[in-house]
Amino acid sequence: MKTASLPFLLCLAALALVGQSGCSSQPPPRISYQDPITTIRLYVDERAGAGHSHPARVTTEQIARVLGGLRVVPRSGFIGSLITGDTQGAPAFTSTEIHLLAAKVSHALVEATPRELVTFYRRISDPGAGLAITSGGMFVQGTHLFVILANNRTLPTDGMNQNMVMDFDPVDSPLVPISRTSFRLEFTPSTAIVPEDRRESWPYIDDGRILAVDLQQLDREMKLTPPTPGP
Repeated sequence: MKTASLPFLLCLAALALVGQSGCSSQPPPRISYQDPITTIRLYVDERAGAGHSHPARVTTEQIARVLGGLRVVPRSGFIGSLITGDTQGAPAFTSTEIHLLAAKVSHALVEATPRELVTFYRRISDPGAGLAITSGGMFVQGTHLFVILANNRTLPTDGMNQNMVMDFDPVDSPLVPISRTSFRLEFTPSTAIVPEDRRESWPYIDDGRILAVDLQQLDREMKLTPPTPGP
């Protein structure tokens, strides 16, 4: 395996996590949960400004609703979706993944300090494609839950056509996107998304993969949604 781009990746990880102009050493992350395929960590966030609204009590149900509302839209079809009004988005997480992650992310937000954010990382074994990675992070600012989805079932080799000469597994830098061209992030119901001009600024390397959900509005939307009829 070639390693010529390793310094570049390390700098990219630092930029994605702390928004500085160069590489810098950071305190090691705190592990909230870990098993062979899933890791939930708390990273120091130097972009936190006056601090995030942590510890944050976001319920397991609220996290599950957010995870269930995330949609990934292929960037190759984004122009067409603007014309048709159809986002063509696919759910970012399966029901099994939502069940596994919701309580753990909710618990991590309670553990987080105002200077930290919560990251998640999952290794997914696809019989057809092989190893794939889903990773990102969350933090709370007031009633807004910020969500970053850096990778969604992304192959470690997907970045090799974008100035990388090695495959890359972001286990230690879960906010670093392996590929910058594959997808953008959407959310349903869209009325729960906080417009950029009404939310705290938190610059990210790919503004198409970060959004903020108004938890109060999401709760209102869920109360208005009729239950799905049983079989």
